[in-house]
Amino acid sequence: MTAPRPAAASPVRAGSIGLGAVLAAGMALSMSPPTMIGVLSRFIIDDLGMTRTELGGLITGYALAMTVASLPLGGLADRLGGRRMLVLLLACLSAGLLGMAASGGLWPLLLFAGVAAMPAAGANSATNLLIVEHIPAGSRGWITGVKQAGVHLGIFAAGAALPVTALNIGWRWALALSALAPAAAVAFTLYIVPKERGTPAAGRTGLFRSRLPEVVWWLAAYGVAMGVVHAAYIGFAPLYFQEKIGMSAAEAGMVIVVYGVVGAAGRIVWGRIAERAGDPACPLLWIGGMSVGSMLLTWAAAESGPLLAWAGSALLGIGSGSWTVVGMVAAMSAAPKQTGISAGAVMLGFGAGLTAGPVVFGWGVDSLDGYGVPWGGLVFMSAVSMAVMLLWQARSRRLARGQPQ
Repeated sequence: MTAPRPAAASPVRAGSIGLGAVLAAGMALSMSPPTMIGVLSRFIIDDLGMTRTELGGLITGYALAMTVASLPLGGLADRLGGRRMLVLLLACLSAGLLGMAASGGLWPLLLFAGVAAMPAAGANSATNLLIVEHIPAGSRGWITGVKQAGVHLGIFAAGAALPVTALNIGWRWALALSALAPAAAVAFTLYIVPKERGTPAAGRTGLFRSRLPEVVWWLAAYGVAMGVVHAAYIGFAPLYFQEKIGMSAAEAGMVIVVYGVVGAAGRIVWGRIAERAGDPACPLLWIGGMSVGSMLLTWAAAESGPLLAWAGSALLGIGSGSWTVVGMVAAMSAAPKQTGISAGAVMLGFGAGLTAGPVVFGWGVDSLDGYGVPWGGLVFMSAVSMAVMLLWQARSRRLARGQPQ
């Protein structure tokens, strides 16, 4: 099914390269707050006297806000168009980071983390719309990979810069300076991407104008498992590396940098694979298997040393850290007339996992006085993601043969 072109827009400045830069920057910034919290966790805990459960609750609060807002913001994106939506989301991020920097306790942090979560809820909808509006079908896989690679570039920047900055000027100023980046990205977006012309494209007039394809909801279910793994790792791996392996805050941040760099390259490759594969089941099965391996390596690093931590981080970047590019390509292909809401549905599942993962993991560490069982739980959730795709594969084959459910 070929996606219809919306009302013609002016050419993007600098062509697809300029658009790719906007998409990557938008995703890098929109998805960066959990990484910021993770790499600054030691500073935040020491300054505010928070427990690990409360730290997990902070990331959970962020993810809960993202989850609740995913579908409404997906529908709003379909109404506003990609350019307007991305600008609105980046402005929310700047305000949220500034509010977090000024917070004096858990509850203000939770409030402003919720504001900073709005871009994570709507960024995939906004950026997918920009791709549908400006890139023809058949050429969307690579640029989707580029824009999803932006998430890992954001992880790289946060892991490399924030711990060092916090050591020198404090975690609050580190967050406050970070708020300048989305403000600059707003100006960049307005310059590169032209204003939308004419009326919204057909199919953009309602939150659920028509029923979403079944595969979108299977992708959302897969996202639940991946969200648990991703959020728990990003939120607690730096602390785990410091407490169980003896790394410094800067060294732990560099392990996350490896995750970001490898994942950025992996997402571009997975974008091409996803568009050629058509059915997302096979690539997502491979990604789930890599996630199982990465969690096992990270779990074993407490006994075997830091080498396995580095290896686990790299494998996770290729694995679960790259799953969204496959999910977004599949969602755009399955529901081209409902680009925003289909991305929102996938992110609803992913956000549910992000919500549950950190607080359950943190509670497990505190109540069991160790990381062993929580890491084992992440191995299990990675295996669950594979089971979801195996079930979808069987279901889609029955549908192809015309058999009943």
